[in-house]
Amino acid sequence: MLVEGNYFENVDDPYHLGEGDSGPGSLVARNNHFVNSPTGQAGGSVASIPYSYQLDTASNVKSIVTAGAGAGRITV
Repeated sequence: MLVEGNYFENVDDPYHLGEGDSGPGSLVARNNHFVNSPTGQAGGSVASIPYSYQLDTASNVKSIVTAGAGAGRITV
């Protein structure tokens, strides 16, 4: 799993390897922003993304999402 460019605020466990009886898996975390939250548990590797993309700056994600969240904010 790739956890990239996210904003975590007041989250006790933003991400971790494995769940229940499952094995640990692979989790790469990069370019995330943490406010009053731990960094989480990562390990292993993931395949490269086969296309180009541009991330918003992680520290801006909260304001970007809240600016467009809620009824009547997005028009199609």
